[in-house]
Amino acid sequence: MSFFEELKRRNVIRMAMLYLVASWVILQVADVLFDALELPSAWARGVLAVLILGFPVALVISWVYEVTPEGIKREKDVDPSQSITPQTGHKINILIVVLLVVAIATVAVDRLLPEATKTPGSETVTEKEQPDAPAPAELAAEKFAPAPDRSIAVLPFANRSAREEDVYFVDGIHDDILTQLARIGSLTVISRTSVEKFRETSQSMKEIGAVLGVKNILEGGVQRAGDRVRINVQLIDVDTDDHLWAETYDRELTTANIFAIQSEISTAIAESLEATLSPEEKQQLESAQTENMAALEAYFIGRQEMAKRTSAALAEAERQFKQAITLDPDYALAYVGLADTYRLQAGYSGRPRREQEALAEPLISRALAINDRLGEGYISMATLAADEDPEAKEALYRKGIELAPGYVTGRHWYGTFLSGSGRPTEGLVQLEEAVRLDPLSIIVRISLGDTLQRLGRFDDARQQYESALRIDPGFAAAYSALGTMEVFNGRLDNSIIQYLKAAEIDPGNPQYTFILAISWSLLQGLPESERALARVRAIDTSRWFSAWAGALISANRGDLAAAAIDSQIVHATDPDDQFSLWFLGLNDLDSGRPEIAVARYTSVFSALSSETDPVIDSNNYASAVDLAFFLRAIGDEKRANILLDRTLAFIEDIPRMGNSGFGALDAKIYALQGKTGQALAALREAVDEGWILIFSFDRHLAPLHDVPEFQAITAEIDSKLAAQLTRLRQMAADGELAPLPE
Repeated sequence: MSFFEELKRRNVIRMAMLYLVASWVILQVADVLFDALELPSAWARGVLAVLILGFPVALVISWVYEVTPEGIKREKDVDPSQSITPQTGHKINILIVVLLVVAIATVAVDRLLPEATKTPGSETVTEKEQPDAPAPAELAAEKFAPAPDRSIAVLPFANRSAREEDVYFVDGIHDDILTQLARIGSLTVISRTSVEKFRETSQSMKEIGAVLGVKNILEGGVQRAGDRVRINVQLIDVDTDDHLWAETYDRELTTANIFAIQSEISTAIAESLEATLSPEEKQQLESAQTENMAALEAYFIGRQEMAKRTSAALAEAERQFKQAITLDPDYALAYVGLADTYRLQAGYSGRPRREQEALAEPLISRALAINDRLGEGYISMATLAADEDPEAKEALYRKGIELAPGYVTGRHWYGTFLSGSGRPTEGLVQLEEAVRLDPLSIIVRISLGDTLQRLGRFDDARQQYESALRIDPGFAAAYSALGTMEVFNGRLDNSIIQYLKAAEIDPGNPQYTFILAISWSLLQGLPESERALARVRAIDTSRWFSAWAGALISANRGDLAAAAIDSQIVHATDPDDQFSLWFLGLNDLDSGRPEIAVARYTSVFSALSSETDPVIDSNNYASAVDLAFFLRAIGDEKRANILLDRTLAFIEDIPRMGNSGFGALDAKIYALQGKTGQALAALREAVDEGWILIFSFDRHLAPLHDVPEFQAITAEIDSKLAAQLTRLRQMAADGELAPLPE
């Protein structure tokens, strides 16, 4: 008998096959159990080592020993006529088949069925549950362009790890893949804030695609166990529900592997959608931002906290970005994140703007020194660039967008810059593109609404604010945007209701309480105004908000000396602030020194300093009228008239109402020019449209004070304000008004 035939007779070959199949099943079961128990991957390697070492032992045993009815005996002690090796071999064959079926079923369940049958609503949410995104019909009228063929939304990845705290890691991988894809100029990639709304939803792929305006959707899951990670992804055609591509990545958990997986996924998607990758885009996809896993996770958390836009969340974002930088001093994106957080805290946390910008500037310089092709860095640098050089500022925005075309924040902030620079039509183009890339981003919709107001499209602006609240009823800034709009509709009561909601959601933001203090003062609700002002002073670390509110409240009750004291604080921080300049100027005028006011204005607004050719723009036109008032006080009628005439021509292209409207400025101009009839007609028109902000310190209107028609208009306004105050106090008594945060 040959050696091979003897191996077969003794079932050694069958035992080898049985051992290999059984080992495969053991490894699959161990993989599941070790994941559930969060055991390190070293344990799995230990099991594999034992199985490898046991293989020759099993072969030797099957050669030396034989199973008999009396038990296991040495093969040489068994009479060949009594051997039952054929029956034993048959049993081994059956066992091999059974184990093969188990192994195949395990692979199918683990690799195919969970991913092929997953729906966006089938995952467990480990963070707080997200509200359902608006249905397609709710946003259908807001689409600015049809969905491009190479458009994609990456749905939030499922956290398939045993630990709930891994959600930040999973979301971070998802966010980074989005960032990678957004660098590919030929792709249209929906931003994270929009796809986040589909973390838990019953909507179909087709419905999700309709809301987000995309043709393709990527979904997947991440499983982390010890120092191993598995990422499953599949690309789906929205229209046909076909799987265009799917892959599973099972690697050791290192930053190099994480970035490699992200790069492979991004490249595979680009190839599946036939997108063209430039050499620079390929290089950026292949470059790892950090080699420190803890730094990567801290950055993930920081970015997610920053997106919430509350004072508490920004404080946490600051902490996380600082930790990321400590762990990896060469992590460029962490410097950008920290710089953006510092700048945002000026508005959302009441920190001094100039101090925050001074903290941010060296961080951006450091980020770009590490990576001079970082589009996000140039966008952040643009926000910090001097307003006096708008061309340089715009060049930075354009460079950032060129390097990171899908970076929504770049489009958002560039559009806001254009709108604030008197170019709202151009700003609208950028903001509509930002909404197309991030249709469920609340903060982008708010900025879009603000720009629509600048264009006089007030119904469209309100629609954007209301859409923001449908997307997330708990977003404080959306209530403040609606509240500001109500002011220009002549409804301070509605404005106060909205701002109280904002302050309730984000009590650490002094901006909301600051507006409340002013609004109550304008309604002559003095106790409520004082309580709100005390609250502002308690939480305003910058002193800007409390000083600004204090100045206006003091001036409104006729105490210009007190107003001037607070205005000095505001002016030191924001030299071009219109109200502080005006209050300081009135105080100088009352002190017999109007020339000081003129010098202050011309120092701040150099474009207005020319005696014969002053330049009026969107940033100085209101102050130009104030300067004309003081020029008349020193007897310079010629310069005053030039400013008034040019301002009157400039505002012809600006809407009267809205957050950037000119209000009753034309009435002030006509009054200063001695054109009483035209001044009253303009004032009447403004009041009929909802303008109620006529203050006792509006001395431009002093020539009208004794005119009966003017007195009738102001009496009408006083009546409206009194009725609004009565309504609010009744609501408070009935418990229908949100209380001021303690």
